[in-house]
Formats: sequence, structure tokens, C-alpha cells
Amino acid sequence: MEEYNLLGVKINSVSEQLAKELLISCLNSDSQHQIATINPEFIVEAQTNEKFKQVLNNVSFSTIDSTGVVFALQFYGHKVSLGDRLTGVRLTQIILDLASKRNYKVLFCLYPQGFTSPEKFFIIIKNKYPELDFQVCTQDEARLKADTFQPEILLVGLGAPLQELWIDEHLTQMPSVKVAVGVGGTFDFLAGTKTRAPKFMRSFGLEWLWRLILQPNRIKRIYRAIVVFLYLTIKNKLKK
Repeated sequence: MEEYNLLGVKINSVSEQLAKELLISCLNSDSQHQIATINPEFIVEAQTNEKFKQVLNNVSFSTIDSTGVVFALQFYGHKVSLGDRLTGVRLTQIILDLASKRNYKVLFCLYPQGFTSPEKFFIIIKNKYPELDFQVCTQDEARLKADTFQPEILLVGLGAPLQELWIDEHLTQMPSVKVAVGVGGTFDFLAGTKTRAPKFMRSFGLEWLWRLILQPNRIKRIYRAIVVFLYLTIKNKLKK
């Protein structure tokens, strides 16, 4: 597993196979592990949010969630490719497949005002993963649900930086959890309330354009993820 530093944030290059091995190792350990999926918005936010940066740099491992991060690492001379990306959506699929096969319990923590209600989300996941032992809750219910359900895996979809900070603050209060991951909008893709970009657009790193077409109100987030991120990347390179 390669480790890089991009604008002060730790990033790991993790293949799908290695991710499975790391997840199994974490789940079989005696300690708790937080995992992050890094995209340009994380990097930009971390420049002014010191606590967020600290949390990202303390996770057990992170993945490259964006083509923008790949291009930035290449710009700095690192030998990475689009094949080194492991998105939050794909990592979640790997986790759920692993949990189904090895009987790990999963707790989904949803944003209360999200696109999908916990009740509807439960039905969708049950249909997709009939063998999975899981529960669904909102962040306010998570501690109580964890006490009764005793999950080994916690998936949190509150959006960054809230989800990473929330996990960092509450993970020790849920001792049964061995692996906790902030997965952003992945739940909406699983529920079908949002559609992923066509495969050819994902191949060329144009997911941002697809999201902008579907949700024009994301323009400020796209601006931060592309323009501000590019500016900071070039500025830091010139400074060095």
C-alpha cells in the first residue's frame, strides 16, 4: 500500500484486492479503524479545517475517491493512474459483499434530511443483499442502535467533513464497531435516488460534469473541487 501526502493530507493507493485484505485484517483486530475516501473537496476543506485534516491523517487507511486526486498526484510526480482509484461507492459494495459472505453486522447511519428515509433504505438494502445482517438509523439513534445491535461495521452517510468528524468523536462509544467509513452520497446511489455517471464518463473522470448536469445547485461544490483545488495544487507546486 503506497502512501502519499497531498497538500498536507495523507492518501493511500489501495487496490480492490488489497482493500478486501485490509478490511478483513481490521475486522479481525482488537482495535477500531476509521477509513476515509479522499476527493478534492476533502483536500480543500482540510486547508482551513485543522481538525478535519487531523482526522484524515489519523485514519487507518484512505482511498483515492476522485480522478482529480489522481491527476494532482501525477502532477507532483507520483506514479499513480486512474486504476488506483477506489471510490466510496465501490468500497461500500466491497464491504457489503464481504459482510454478507462472512456474517459481519452492518449499521447504516443516514442523514436525517437525506433523499431516502431509513425505512425505505432498509427495504432497498434487504432486496439487494438478502443475506446481509444489518440495521438502519439516523445519527441521533446510532449509539443506542449500536448498543443493542452490536455491529462490526459502521457506514456513515452524513457528507464531509461532518461524517469524518462524527465518526472520530463517537466511534469509541460504539465498542463493537471495528470498521467505520464515511461514504458520503453512496447511500443515494444504492437507493437509486441518484444515478451514477455513465461508465465512459467515469472512465474519463467526468463524473463532476454529470453531477452538475443533474444538480446545477452543486456549482459551488464543483467550483471548490475543480477550480480551488487546481489553484491550490499549482500554487503549492510553484512554492516548492
